Amino acid sequence: MKKQTTVVMGASAIAFTLIAIDILPHLHFGIGANLSKISANNLIISPAIAATTRIPNGQILNISGEVQLQRQDGRNVRPSAGTPIYPGDKLQTAQNGQITIQCADSEIKSIKAGENQLNSCLLASEKSKDDCNKNLIHCPDRGDDQIVWNNAPIPYIISPRRTKLLGNKPILRWNPVAGATSYKLSILENKAKLNWEKTVNGTEAVYPGEPALKPGVKYRLIVEANTGVSSENPLGEGDTEFRLLDEKEVEGVKEAVRAIEQQVPNAASQKLAIAQIYRSANLIAEAIEILESLPAAGVETPPIYRTLGEMYQGRSQLMPQAKFYYLKAISTAKPDDIEELTEARYGLGEVHSSMRENLEAMQYLKLAKEGYQTLGDVQMVEKIGKQLQDVQRREERK
Repeated sequence: MKKQTTVVMGASAIAFTLIAIDILPHLHFGIGANLSKISANNLIISPAIAATTRIPNGQILNISGEVQLQRQDGRNVRPSAGTPIYPGDKLQTAQNGQITIQCADSEIKSIKAGENQLNSCLLASEKSKDDCNKNLIHCPDRGDDQIVWNNAPIPYIISPRRTKLLGNKPILRWNPVAGATSYKLSILENKAKLNWEKTVNGTEAVYPGEPALKPGVKYRLIVEANTGVSSENPLGEGDTEFRLLDEKEVEGVKEAVRAIEQQVPNAASQKLAIAQIYRSANLIAEAIEILESLPAAGVETPPIYRTLGEMYQGRSQLMPQAKFYYLKAISTAKPDDIEELTEARYGLGEVHSSMRENLEAMQYLKLAKEGYQTLGDVQMVEKIGKQLQDVQRREERK
């Protein structure tokens, strides 16, 4: 019997298990819930926990050969790396097939050739993927009137922002400014200037680690372009602070990563699994960095791109970046991949709405509504119906 590793990292920590298929979905699991394991042979979903079946409790890490994923309602889904799995799902492999999955509690599971199994991952806690919680860095305002950077002509911070960090040498990234040929970098430590500055020509740099960043301290990167504009210009940027995990949290994450490295031999699948561990610990910047490296390594799937879109939208509140990845998810999805197309279109509709691009927002929200109708998700159909009314009224007032 394989060892199960559970890492508890705050109220929003994510737990998940892996199965072998292709790489990467978007998962939003809750670690630390004291749930009993559901038997794969007698899984019964009662009305009392029906809502919980809507919450992913694992993701596909890797697929080889012929495999099939069947949802509880009997629909067959095209699985790929990062595809989320839900309670009641059936995972099937042909004689040449294999699937590796990661559960919400971080357990890794493999479905070997010729097997037919019910999803046996533990139930994940019922918590919205966009819910604010005490572990997020200055949880962003979810109000319709609050927009964070909409292609602002300043070097706004892309990373690290609204995140915790595992390492003390983070990659620093910012938006390029037209006409700028150099950028001066500095860091605030609890609102006071840290004794460090650097001037670079590009839009990315690595913090050297000295002076050392310390746990329990709030930091903020400041970027000044030689054109005179700064990331501190008052254009509605809001808080972009970041801070390091404390020693106990760092050890918990490293232990979980070691377990992944021991159980998942495929390098790309390891990255996908580790990114989920990082997301559970609110290491948003480092999770994004890992996920963005996968397409360059030849692993690009709709779930990976959609996950990046969700992280930039909901966690980092960077709409241009979210828009880019939602469009990538849509362009890489197959016409019959209704789930991924619907979720990406919905995210894109929300992004356009936030950017006050009302006509585009209505276009994608309508497509998402049709998709959720096909999927039988009455709750989402009703929610989008109300959103469409709001956007329509806003457009009429212009």
